[in-house]
Amino acid sequence: MDLYSIPVVVQYNKRDLPDALPIDELQPICNPWDAPYTETVATEGKGVLETFKLIVERVLERDVEREGKR
Repeated sequence: MDLYSIPVVVQYNKRDLPDALPIDELQPICNPWDAPYTETVATEGKGVLETFKLIVERVLERDVEREGKR
């Protein structure tokens, strides 16, 4: 399997912590391919559904793209 064909979404969790690094510092390290990302506080459910929706969108986009190439 080609790893670059797998839809990627980055989830930055624990955004409620006072020492959480800013997203602009995390992006170059954790998301160098500039994939869609969300900020979450999973224990409160904040951003979790948004992450799931992004994953579903990316998978559907990939599948539609693949289907168009057939």
